[in-house]
Amino acid sequence: MATYNFVARDLMAEKVFCVQPETSIREFIKVLVKNKINGAPVIDKAGKLVGVVSKTDIIEHGEKAGKKRSAQGKKSYYDDTNGKLKKYFDKVVKSKDFGETLVKDIMTTNVITARADDTIDRLAKIMYDKKIHRIIIQDKGKVLGVVSTMDILNAVSTMGYGSSAFVTEEAVIDLQDRLDDAAKSIQSLRDIISKIRGEQ
Repeated sequence: MATYNFVARDLMAEKVFCVQPETSIREFIKVLVKNKINGAPVIDKAGKLVGVVSKTDIIEHGEKAGKKRSAQGKKSYYDDTNGKLKKYFDKVVKSKDFGETLVKDIMTTNVITARADDTIDRLAKIMYDKKIHRIIIQDKGKVLGVVSTMDILNAVSTMGYGSSAFVTEEAVIDLQDRLDDAAKSIQSLRDIISKIRGEQ
């Protein structure tokens, strides 16, 4: 199958760690540490996607009531933090008592999703427009998987039209170091997809 015909179900990681709204923050932290992840989709008892929660949500917990949370915090689940929050997160976890706080108290309900049959260029457009690095794949509210920019770049690296210079090992490492600049990396990906379509 040609790479430009790839859809979300071909790229997505199906192993997704989810938590429920009633999960305590203490238990959520254990999930993050054990599985080495930055965040997780939140599903209700019926398995329906109701939000996302991340390390940044934990860090921001305890801010003054009424203080507006940063835009970065709201979308932090979707961004690869690349270790930038680790030191601060570890400090907060060790110093704060989260009491009876639950995931539902800190989660973000604005969820960015795509469908399993969305094409690779559709996924790239969503990521570029929203300036994010991962997107939840869902069907009728059920979480099916997650696609990241690296999943898309891995697909791009299999192209047989001479694009290997774009995805060298050095380029991938450099991209990982600059994941906070989503617009630039996703725009490069969209240019490649446009080139493929132009050569059809």
